[in-house]
Amino acid sequence: MRVGIIGVGNIGSMILEVLNDKAEHEFYIYNRSIERVRKYEVFENVKICSNVKEVYVQSDCTFLCVKPQQTKQVYDTLFEIHEEHGVLVSTAAGKRIEEISQSTGKKNVIRIMPTITSRISIGITAVACSKHVDSSTRHEFEKLLSPLGEVMELEEEKFDAFTVLNSSGPAFVAFILESFIEGAINIGVNPDYARDIVLRTFEGSVKLLEHMSIEPSRLKYLVSSPGGVTIRGLYELEKDGVKGAIMSAIYEAFKRSQEL
Repeated sequence: MRVGIIGVGNIGSMILEVLNDKAEHEFYIYNRSIERVRKYEVFENVKICSNVKEVYVQSDCTFLCVKPQQTKQVYDTLFEIHEEHGVLVSTAAGKRIEEISQSTGKKNVIRIMPTITSRISIGITAVACSKHVDSSTRHEFEKLLSPLGEVMELEEEKFDAFTVLNSSGPAFVAFILESFIEGAINIGVNPDYARDIVLRTFEGSVKLLEHMSIEPSRLKYLVSSPGGVTIRGLYELEKDGVKGAIMSAIYEAFKRSQEL
């Protein structure tokens, strides 16, 4: 497939590198900063283009991987191209299919929300298609995305909530991991040793939850003994409002996604 990517930042480069690693495609890419994409010049199947139009007219599927605040200029350029070429795929948070279609003049629009963990083919990519995208095209597109991990069709109304959990979630998890590691260092644990222990603890906890098919609250009480070490730590977390702070972070991120 001829794959176009407009905006080769974190998301665009991830899509390019994962898809290129797993299957044979031709790539047409454009980025405002040419320095960012020079490393791809060595790939015979990657062509670095000089503008948005050059990418779009040569691609069966064009990914728009620009930030929500930077979409207008790209939309205006695409609107000036009267012919429709394949499908137009947006990764921008908060930009609805109807808005993208009206702003670009294109009917075959797909909206996706990947996550940074897709770089290692783990995670979920949400997909919503305009009514003009037929079932055959939808199937081929989901097949194209499969190297990124699980592909899930999702009602567009749920994209803002999904964005917070799936795309922003890794940053929140990283913040919590960092807090655990720094807490371990504070009680005298070697930094490298602390990092390894914390990562393995989180990994093991998730796998155990999946293996036992239990809720997190159940695991919490399986570990806690009356008057013991764990319950003392949990008491401090509750007293300091950690759960409420996390819930507030998710809610505020959700509201911000709706504002974009």
